[in-house]
Amino acid sequence: MKSPRPTLREIVRAPAVSDFIDRGVAPEAPPPEGPSGEVPLAVGLPAELHEALRFKMEERGQELSEAFREMVLDYLMKDG
Repeated sequence: MKSPRPTLREIVRAPAVSDFIDRGVAPEAPPPEGPSGEVPLAVGLPAELHEALRFKMEERGQELSEAFREMVLDYLMKDG
């Protein structure tokens, strides 16, 4: 016997998204990556900020992880 075809909602919405929308159940955060305990992070930037970041990284000869670590530390050390 053929299984029923999935609905468009089932195709578009992942089960974790449906659980969140219908029941308010948030998916668990991904475990930290690698032995150093780093946590993956995605940040959306406007195009002009992305270009400025790339320019500054190239100017200083930094990798993205180094530049990001420096920015986070600068932000955390600010008073206010």
